[in-house]
Amino acid sequence: RDNGFADEEIKKQITGDNFLKYKEIVKDDIVKDFRVSMATDEISRLEAIEVPDFQIEEQMQNLKKDIQEGEEFDEAAIRPKVETTLLRNLVFDFLAQNADLEQDFTEEEVEFDEALMEQLAQESLKREEEMAAAKAEAEASS
Repeated sequence: RDNGFADEEIKKQITGDNFLKYKEIVKDDIVKDFRVSMATDEISRLEAIEVPDFQIEEQMQNLKKDIQEGEEFDEAAIRPKVETTLLRNLVFDFLAQNADLEQDFTEEEVEFDEALMEQLAQESLKREEEMAAAKAEAEASS
């Protein structure tokens, strides 16, 4: 949607096979993010790290300023996400100041699904051609 795609176009791309491939691609990232989340929650509990209310309010005010007219702003849904993000940042700051970290820059080999990338490229080209044709048709009828 944010890139200008209509809901119908998005729905066409969501197929069982594509979803399963997508799920497999993002599974490791989701698991990693979940583990980081659990670890930061536990560290914040053990170290009594809390986000000051004024920081949450400050971020909420900044978000409200960025909202476009007519856009929905569900403060009750957004506030916990803001607090979680700020808490995670405070825990990372705490770890950076207090941990003795050794960095290991080994690269993992990730399997590249060439067939999926080709399929996605073809679908993207088809959409672009359809959009260009619709635009040309609209200009011609104007």
